[in-house]
Amino acid sequence: MTKRIDGMLTAAENAVLVVDMQNDWVLPESPMHVAGAYATLPAISNFLDYARSNDWAVIYVYRIHRISGIDAESFRRHFFLEGKPFGIEGTSGAEIVKEIAPKEGDIKIIKQRFSAFFATDLDLVLRGLGVKNVYVCGTQYPNCIRSTAVDSMGLDYNTTVVTDCCSAATEEVADANIFDIRNMGIPCIPSSEIMK
Repeated sequence: MTKRIDGMLTAAENAVLVVDMQNDWVLPESPMHVAGAYATLPAISNFLDYARSNDWAVIYVYRIHRISGIDAESFRRHFFLEGKPFGIEGTSGAEIVKEIAPKEGDIKIIKQRFSAFFATDLDLVLRGLGVKNVYVCGTQYPNCIRSTAVDSMGLDYNTTVVTDCCSAATEEVADANIFDIRNMGIPCIPSSEIMK
């Protein structure tokens, strides 16, 4: 049963994770631009409308770093040392792209690594809501989508990767990751099949 306190969901069986759909990864001129990300915005927007209209939890997962980069992966710290930081809280680059901006009642999770579950309170939030089914959207497949989906499955959520709402640098990279994720037992299907 769905419940709300001051417009905020307190119970939901289904949750959509929107992973890293921030300006720094989505906009073509951005420093960490993922080539396929911008094209997924209409599908994500449509899916989020469906989710909200059915009282699903909508959870935005942000990658946020300190300006020094001390909390970034070691292989990416050179960006910060070279004066090309990304995901810095309070900057426009760290914001979710305007086409799918969060709405009142949506939930925000901050991460510093690929998986939305690693060193975050996402699992606690999902369990607090009573979520059973997790739908993963966002960017990008070989990093944050894949690791989030695998961790979600490992924590016993019924996990689905929403293929038209996820992206990678190329179609070949996306297809290879979908192949692997499916072979792990995680459904990878378009939003149209979920919204039937």
